[in-house]
Amino acid sequence: MATPRVLNEMSLYRFLEEYGDNRVKRELVFFWGCHPNAKFARNAIYYALDCAKLEMDRGLKALVEAGLVDAHLLNGVTFYSLTENEERRRPVLELASLDWNQWHLIAKQIEQEREVASFVSRHKFDVNSKWRET
Repeated sequence: MATPRVLNEMSLYRFLEEYGDNRVKRELVFFWGCHPNAKFARNAIYYALDCAKLEMDRGLKALVEAGLVDAHLLNGVTFYSLTENEERRRPVLELASLDWNQWHLIAKQIEQEREVASFVSRHKFDVNSKWRET
């Protein structure tokens, strides 16, 4: 039987796999975990993450649509913050509490699984047990 900590780590892994499906989204999740009570304009987030604006905009939009990040319009400027929904906040805060090695290990494992899935989707296994390009 698995321990509660292992189950917790698995749920965090699944959460990050779902909402952090690329590097920028993972960095955004970690960013909000480190700054859970702050509101930031887009330019501040670009500066903090040092990433391409288009990628960051896509990631930010996806997290807003998923309900993990709230958008606030103040004086014509949109500010973003981690959601106040406690159920949605909890995994973000728990992920941010992991040490760098744990965080890096989870992110690396997700990337490796995505590479394997991509490889498998490009190839088919025929009845003669040989891989062939599709």
